[in-house]
Amino acid sequence: MRTFTTLFIIVLALTFTSCACRQKCMMKHCKTKMTEERTAVLAADSAFARASVEFGAAEAFNMFLADSAIQMPEGRDPVFGRDTIYQRMKASKKRYLLEWSPQDGEVSQSGDMGWTWGKATFTVYEEDGSSQKFYSKYLNVWVKDKEGKWKVKVDIGNERAGE
Repeated sequence: MRTFTTLFIIVLALTFTSCACRQKCMMKHCKTKMTEERTAVLAADSAFARASVEFGAAEAFNMFLADSAIQMPEGRDPVFGRDTIYQRMKASKKRYLLEWSPQDGEVSQSGDMGWTWGKATFTVYEEDGSSQKFYSKYLNVWVKDKEGKWKVKVDIGNERAGE
């Protein structure tokens, strides 16, 4: 009986040790995965910013927004849906350049949702050749689409006239 009890305690101890090691390993894997996804979401935001300069803001938003995206412009009502956001941006009569740079971001433990924030410059070009700059901060909430690509679900920004 004593041998059975000793054997039982050893097996129990090994089981708990094994579980603890597995959990530690899983946490390490999870942390590594989160680091990789954080890098990926920041890279997606940087690519989004480059597309805005290269193709124009409307085209970049059309490329990087989720179908069911929400845009939350300062002082105005929210705009719902990528297509609606794109059409409103395309309809603008003003010539402008929207540039930004992500500053930081994080992702969920599951790796399918994240956020980035950064600073942006919005330059409006007037017909007389002059321009006016507006500066802002933004927050984007990102989700992964069916293909595993990061897309902006919520775009929030504020702005103020030149500094």
